[in-house]
Amino acid sequence: MPDSSGATVFDDLPEWLVVDEILFRLPPKDVLRCRAVRRSWRSGTSTDKFIHDHHRRQPSLPIIEHHKGICHLPYLSGAAAGVSTDKKIRLFIRYTPATIVDVIHHGACDGLLILSEQADFYICNPTTHRCASLPHPPLRPGFSTVTVVAFYRHHTSGEHRVLWVVMSHARVEYESPDYFVLTVGSDQPRLIQWLIASPAADSSTCPPVHHRGSLHWPMGLSITVFDTVAETFRQMSRPAQLGDNDMVALLDIGGALALSSTTLECVTLDVWVLQDYDAETWGFQFRINLRAVVAAPPIDLRLKYVPRMVAINERELLIQVGWRLLHCGIDGTFLGNVEIEEHENYLTLTKHRLQESMISLPLFETQHEEEAVNNVPPFLIVL
Repeated sequence: MPDSSGATVFDDLPEWLVVDEILFRLPPKDVLRCRAVRRSWRSGTSTDKFIHDHHRRQPSLPIIEHHKGICHLPYLSGAAAGVSTDKKIRLFIRYTPATIVDVIHHGACDGLLILSEQADFYICNPTTHRCASLPHPPLRPGFSTVTVVAFYRHHTSGEHRVLWVVMSHARVEYESPDYFVLTVGSDQPRLIQWLIASPAADSSTCPPVHHRGSLHWPMGLSITVFDTVAETFRQMSRPAQLGDNDMVALLDIGGALALSSTTLECVTLDVWVLQDYDAETWGFQFRINLRAVVAAPPIDLRLKYVPRMVAINERELLIQVGWRLLHCGIDGTFLGNVEIEEHENYLTLTKHRLQESMISLPLFETQHEEEAVNNVPPFLIVL
């Protein structure tokens, strides 16, 4: 509060202390508001170092999809508090009525999202409310489908890049898909070689897990790894104890690469953690018995829903069974239902994560106003 002379307590503090110790600890939206208060605060919080260090402090939270838009999970502390309550979430991206069934969420990286509507792709930062059209590789004759395989940051150059796959719509057996890397903001795609033994992965349904500078997908009886620096592929092993028919998924638990597996009966979820990355040594971590999860109404496992799971942190999980989204502890303790502040609660766990940031892209600045007007995104940012 200002005193009678108009001065505030901040006037007695060094600028570096206000920026590095106070503003640095605020949520992104509050930092953006503070930029309007003082020119020095704006310049101090606009440096690349501040923006990237501040981004790394933000929690990485699961993204949940609703047919009306996209939500992200607020921080939950039920496991620590031992409280069982239902959690309400809100949309931060709302689809427009005309495109409510056509928008697809393809990827998330550094607080940036990629979405599409039919053949049009968009990249946006929900925190700063910036959005731009995203060019994709050209289609050659006979190839009519293009989609995102992965969205990542190339750490050597600092560029944000997209791994695309271009396929024949008819998926003719002898026509192999084309894979391209395209830097965000560039129109010069680079053709790369995908492992022949592995099929294409659509990031909207099977997003990769980022770990140790590489992207990881479970494919067949192994794991496909894409080195985001060298931009090359290799394969790594999964736990030897798994059966050939086990259904597996990868997840991140507290910065560790983990794998969940379930059998055709979908009664239990086993979680393994990669203990030695170079030696590819996995260790069994815990088992979730879905029959034992205390939830009302009870889960009908006879419907054979394949459960989806993501970790909130080292102690808490989200598990989707059918249309229900459960908040659980790693010991199987039921901590509550996750619901949306809408009338319908048909939620989908996307396996993407949002770690808010104030990161901008040259594409946001260089896209012409006329182009932006003529290509209005099919969604509204309401974060």
